[in-house]
Amino acid sequence: MGFNARPVACNLKKTGATVFVSDYWGDSDLDDCCDEWIAVLSALPGQRQRQTIGKALHKALVENMLVLIEELPPMDLILIGSGFDDYSDSLRPLLDAAPIIGNTPDGMKRARDRERIVELLEDSPVRVPWSIPVAESNFSDLEFPLVLRPIHSGGGSGIRLIRREETLESVLSDCEDPSGFILQEYVSGLDLSCSVLSTGNDSRALSVQGQLVGVPSAGVNCTFAYCGNYIPVRISSESQRTIEEASIELCNELSLMGSNGIDFVLNENGEVYLMEINPRIQGSLEMLETASEISVLSLHIEAVEGCLPDYDIQFRPTVKMIVYARQDSVVRGLSSLNGIADRTPDGLRVNRGDPVCTVVRSGSSIESSYSCCINDAARVSNHLVPTSDTD
Repeated sequence: MGFNARPVACNLKKTGATVFVSDYWGDSDLDDCCDEWIAVLSALPGQRQRQTIGKALHKALVENMLVLIEELPPMDLILIGSGFDDYSDSLRPLLDAAPIIGNTPDGMKRARDRERIVELLEDSPVRVPWSIPVAESNFSDLEFPLVLRPIHSGGGSGIRLIRREETLESVLSDCEDPSGFILQEYVSGLDLSCSVLSTGNDSRALSVQGQLVGVPSAGVNCTFAYCGNYIPVRISSESQRTIEEASIELCNELSLMGSNGIDFVLNENGEVYLMEINPRIQGSLEMLETASEISVLSLHIEAVEGCLPDYDIQFRPTVKMIVYARQDSVVRGLSSLNGIADRTPDGLRVNRGDPVCTVVRSGSSIESSYSCCINDAARVSNHLVPTSDTD
């Protein structure tokens, strides 16, 4: 269950499991990954896929999962994806149906407790950007540029870079509820994440990978939109060790379970900043599995059961890229392309900046893998008909 449940569902299906899915998008390749699925979005041909749904995403996902639980055979376990990091209490109605394999709602809350995280990193070389609620801030005392972001957000949604006080005042004047936002120190640098396996009292860093954020080649520019990941990263051994040690310490101190992702930024001075903890299976799952011989999902379940891998894991150069629409378009024939996942169904409209699909490519180098993804993105664009040509 999650914002994009397809990768985990496909992984489970390969093991022979019977898979039921509560998903947000309802992409066309979900049929190949599960036995039954229900999606929050239900656009018809000619309509935009991403619609206003009239209720909070996390509530809609849980309600749909409860429908599946009521109508289908008993479930052995539930796996949680993105969409619940800041809304873990919404998962509690599921606890009576089947065990959640991963962090409990209380564990997820600990992972999002910013004050506690700052306290745990007090003696660490890792820094945490300052942040303050808009309602408590004095604009004249702020240092620009800074970031304006929703208190609860995911995937870079709703985040804006603000360079001047006048711009901040203008943006907030257009907000219905400015109290739902925080101001945060802007840290420029290399976006990274560390995937960690945790048993509740012991942890192991599985990988450190780069994040693609606001990438023009993926169809978005000058935004904080999450566009994918890549591995390996070219950072110093000292920086990698700092990231891994901090990640392990945090997971142990917070008693996290299973696979957890911790986002960092490495600035030009070599300083490491922790941005947030994602207490669940991450979007890098497919990339890591393509880059290696491992099953991240199996390692996640084994970690919850108290077992961590005791062997070295090697990763081939691999890139995952989410392809976004460059202009308002209608999807035509995307299902005919091989090697494309999260495919937006034919006939649906996508607005500029909407995600269309995902590609994952592995090669002899990061450069060659990235080049393959760019070529795939170009192929995808040939299947997006501008709405100006269809009206």
